Amino acid sequence: MTQMRKLSIDELKPGMRFNKPVYIDSNNILVDSNITIKESDIKKLVTLGVRHVETAGELVSTEADLKLEQKVSSQHGIDVRSIMRDYETLLKKRKDLIEMHRKACVEVERVHNAIKANEKFSIDGLSAILNDIIKLLGECPNAFIFLYGLDEGKNYLVVHSVNVTFYSLIIGISLKYAPEKLRDLGLGTLLIDAGMLKIPPYIIHKQSNLTDQEFNLIKTHPLHGYRVIKQLGSVSERVAIVSLQHHESYDGRGYPRGLKGHQIDEAAKIAAIADSYEAQITNRTYRKRQYFYHAMKNLLSSGVSRFDPVILKVFLSRMSVYPIGSIVRLKDNSIGIVIGSIPQKPLRPILKLVFDKNGERIKEHRMVNLLEEISLYVVKALDEDEAGVSFLEVL
Repeated sequence: MTQMRKLSIDELKPGMRFNKPVYIDSNNILVDSNITIKESDIKKLVTLGVRHVETAGELVSTEADLKLEQKVSSQHGIDVRSIMRDYETLLKKRKDLIEMHRKACVEVERVHNAIKANEKFSIDGLSAILNDIIKLLGECPNAFIFLYGLDEGKNYLVVHSVNVTFYSLIIGISLKYAPEKLRDLGLGTLLIDAGMLKIPPYIIHKQSNLTDQEFNLIKTHPLHGYRVIKQLGSVSERVAIVSLQHHESYDGRGYPRGLKGHQIDEAAKIAAIADSYEAQITNRTYRKRQYFYHAMKNLLSSGVSRFDPVILKVFLSRMSVYPIGSIVRLKDNSIGIVIGSIPQKPLRPILKLVFDKNGERIKEHRMVNLLEEISLYVVKALDEDEAGVSFLEVL
């Protein structure tokens, strides 16, 4: 008896034919013997969350078969398979990200303590962990999702700097920065709030509105940061400029120097967007965090004047309207969590269903591809309280 062998759906291509049936499982046939596998068959497997099929047959399709079927196949199907691969990789990288985040926080806190003591500091530790972060984001671009919630109970300035670095690197990678340029961007953002250490702590942690005098003190922190990291850390101008200019605004209404447009260094423009996004999705003592969708919406509405439009577009395209981890309600009242989307169709993401249309919790692995389910669409983005679940619990 011929032995069954497993095939990953990533190996399947439209146009393939086998001389024996291909099975989804022991009770279900995907296609019978000598029947061409179509793109719709592969999409079906993706929707069901199936990652492998089995057959005892040999591949008998010709190159002409493959070309013909691929010609009529939808490009979206290929994108969906890529999204599913990225999703599976993402789940495996959670521990790696958490450990890198912890190490980065330790290094940034070490530097902050040196600055408080007015002592010189080395950037070797920062550089080492930065290399690991860049490698992780290269292998798993969506690993940043696990930053959400890592701020709880920790030093805000330290965690904020580390988180901003992740989002800045995402933009830098999307802009195809060379390795050295990417490392300079990362070092600049890890040190982005060094100047806040020269501001009285009561102002930083104040829960009520700042007075004009207190806000004017806050506005001096970019200058303090620039000077202190140049003096105590002996960093390059390319790195220090991020701290100096990350609160400058594209329309010239920022601080400390009121620079605008092309007067602002590109790395600082990137940091400004990452800084704003991260601040919105982080809990503070005086307000609750925004959820992903609302933070992206706020960036879009305020970004016309504050941020470089080209870089903002890159970030919005990279994160999508509904970033990975967003919980959404569909037209039929079912609720799902976004696991990916393609830039060309940001309003039609790929979802993992959490609740069915009757509000019942879904136990099995069930996907909805809004690129294919054209009768369904997102009617509302939900926060975790509205959905009744933590996104990390259902991701």
